[in-house]
Amino acid sequence: MNKISLYIKQAWTMMRQDRLYSSIYITGTGLSIALTMTLFVILYVKFAPLYPEYKRDRTLIINAVSMTPKDTTSNNFWQSTPNYKLVEKLRELQNIDAVTGIVCEWNDEFHEASTRLSSSGVSPLFVDADYWKVYDFEFLSGSPFTSTDFTAKTKVAVVSKSFAETLFKSTDVLENKFFLDGSEYKIVGVVKDVPSSMHQHTTADLWLPATCTSIYAPGENDYDLRGGVFIAMTAKSPNVIDDLQDEVDEMMRKHNQQDKVYNHKLLGPDIFWANGFRQGEYLDEFDSLMTYGYILLALLIIPALNLSGMISSKMNRRRNELGIRKTYGATNRQLLTQILWENLFLTFVGGIVGIILSYLILMSTSNWIISLLSDGFIYSKDLLSANLSVEMLFNWSIFGGVVALCFLLNFLSATIPAIASLRHSIINSLNQKQ
Repeated sequence: MNKISLYIKQAWTMMRQDRLYSSIYITGTGLSIALTMTLFVILYVKFAPLYPEYKRDRTLIINAVSMTPKDTTSNNFWQSTPNYKLVEKLRELQNIDAVTGIVCEWNDEFHEASTRLSSSGVSPLFVDADYWKVYDFEFLSGSPFTSTDFTAKTKVAVVSKSFAETLFKSTDVLENKFFLDGSEYKIVGVVKDVPSSMHQHTTADLWLPATCTSIYAPGENDYDLRGGVFIAMTAKSPNVIDDLQDEVDEMMRKHNQQDKVYNHKLLGPDIFWANGFRQGEYLDEFDSLMTYGYILLALLIIPALNLSGMISSKMNRRRNELGIRKTYGATNRQLLTQILWENLFLTFVGGIVGIILSYLILMSTSNWIISLLSDGFIYSKDLLSANLSVEMLFNWSIFGGVVALCFLLNFLSATIPAIASLRHSIINSLNQKQ
């Protein structure tokens, strides 16, 4: 411990004595980390799951179903969202983990039950009990409504934190009641807010049983797959998502073989990547990751090479000093350890600078970063505040990985020139002009 303390003191002394070198080293390291972290954020927003869509890599959605007459002489064609009866059919598939039907409605009026104070602009989602298995919401209090509530058409609701605060000025609202379109609902759960620019399947102010809306209506005739619900499903694992798609296709083939007048065709199931708010033009995931990977390496390796050259120049200037230390009994191992501790100290300071710079860069260029991902779609700023600054900027596992890689490259940048300088004899080192 005493040796480490001594090494740190010597590193601090060296940094103060050669402020220009130290400033360049720290700035270069900090910029490398900051730019790498910024690119990681772009990569994260483009591809990674975000609350509450943590199962994006195994999520499939069906947005519509088309219907054409089996009589080929007719040109009639209809397309709409599916019926809930299709959800029930999908539950029978082998590779499916969970499937849910979602009904979207907007601009309904609501008010608190006791005061009957009115407000408008609420965005509810009508879902079933399996919705909470497909999407991973964070419950601040209470719990989701159950399949029993769904079947019994119980007037219960899960609300967002913002909705609770707007209506009741508090998040302690379990068992409180409010009116929606003339019906009284009881609150059974409060969830963390969902950024407003997330997918329409998850963005809402409150979530109610789908059986409480007239749009929900399992069909009993030849039009049974046409209705008013969106469908989201999760495969048991990302490895079987293709198998699940094949199962859905086979199910539809068998359905169309039945004695019915119409053929039904699903718009989907599509992978969630191609349907979320962050999709833009769908790109091959592997190719995209490889591209980002090359850029990330360049942002770290190029500065490391530059630092290596700078350290080599400094080692040549320090050969005389190293020679003097050798005459007083210092071994090559001790001198190498000291040089590496100096490098470690400067890299550590550079890491602190890096995290500060990454935050400043992201906050000052947030609109530009979002525009790179949106492909013309306008993102709301609450997405940035809710997901980038918290989940990414302060994601210590990711930041630690970047810093660790930077430490490794800086270690190699310092080790090679240091070993080369220490190979010189004491006489050659003492004769080296400073």
